[in-house]
Amino acid sequence: MEMPKLQPFAIKTKKFSFYSKLCRLLFRKRQWQLIADWHYVLPNQRTIILPKGFVFDGSSYPAIVWWLFSPTGLLLIPVILHDFCFQYNYLWAVQGNQAFKFKQGNGFFKWSALIRQVGIQRNELRFIDSFTWLMGVCFGWINWLSFQRREKQELVPDGLIIKHK
Repeated sequence: MEMPKLQPFAIKTKKFSFYSKLCRLLFRKRQWQLIADWHYVLPNQRTIILPKGFVFDGSSYPAIVWWLFSPTGLLLIPVILHDFCFQYNYLWAVQGNQAFKFKQGNGFFKWSALIRQVGIQRNELRFIDSFTWLMGVCFGWINWLSFQRREKQELVPDGLIIKHK
C-alpha cells in the first residue's frame, strides 16, 4: 500500500504573545493536505480514492485519543479516512476508470465501525483500535454533528469518470 502524499500547514506563532504561542502549542492541531489523489484498499477489498486537496487535522478523533496516540503517527491511515467520512459522509470508490460515491449517507456508527476495521487491518493492534473506536463512539457525536452542518466544497478525484447513481 502506498502512503498518502501530505503537505503540513504551518501553525502560525509569529507576532503572537508568549501566552498565545503557548496556547497554540498545547491546543492547536496541525492541518495536513493531500497533495495527490490517494488510493486505499478497504478490508472488503473495495478500492477507494481520497481526492487531492482534502485537508484534515485528525480532530474528528476525540481529544482523549490524541493524548495517548498521535493522530499523525500509527493512527494516520484511519485518521485520514475518518476525517473524510465525517466531513463528506461517503467515500469515492473506484471501479475501472470510473469513480462513484460509496456508502453515501452511511452515518456515524457505520463509519466508526469501518474505521475500526481499517485500523485493525492496517496496524494489527486490536486493543488500541478498539479503544480508539470506543472513545469515538462515546465522544465523537459532537464532531460528527458539527461536520454534518458545515458547508463543504466537494472534492472529485482526478482522471476518472464520475458515475452518478
